[in-house]
Amino acid sequence: MNTVTMTEIKELARQTGNTPMAVLTDLIERGYQLVEDAPIPKGNPLTSSKDATALWKATKQKVAEDLYQADPLVRQLIDVDNAYRGFAQQPKQSVVKRDEFGNVTGTTKSMLTGASQKEQAVLMAAIRANYNQGQ
Repeated sequence: MNTVTMTEIKELARQTGNTPMAVLTDLIERGYQLVEDAPIPKGNPLTSSKDATALWKATKQKVAEDLYQADPLVRQLIDVDNAYRGFAQQPKQSVVKRDEFGNVTGTTKSMLTGASQKEQAVLMAAIRANYNQGQ
């Protein structure tokens, strides 16, 4: 036997433009059985900031997908935004690693075997600037 929940009925009613009662009546005539929605757990499921961030990102993505499917204007704006981001300049990766104070702490490549002359010059300029800043 097929089952349906009130959440699904409300979604079908929204998609078809019918009332939830009309959708429910039609589904019962087709042999569906109404079941209760799963209970919402009580208490705070967010025990850490990582959980909260993950939930926020998932919710944000779900809302964007729903709006993208339902609204042609939102779909057009999201497509334009994605195209704009594709043409934007990407941030240039530096060879120099810095700490939170801006001091040089190392490199991302080996200066002996992996870095070009230009990258070596950038590192030396950063070291000089760091040294002169300390005086």
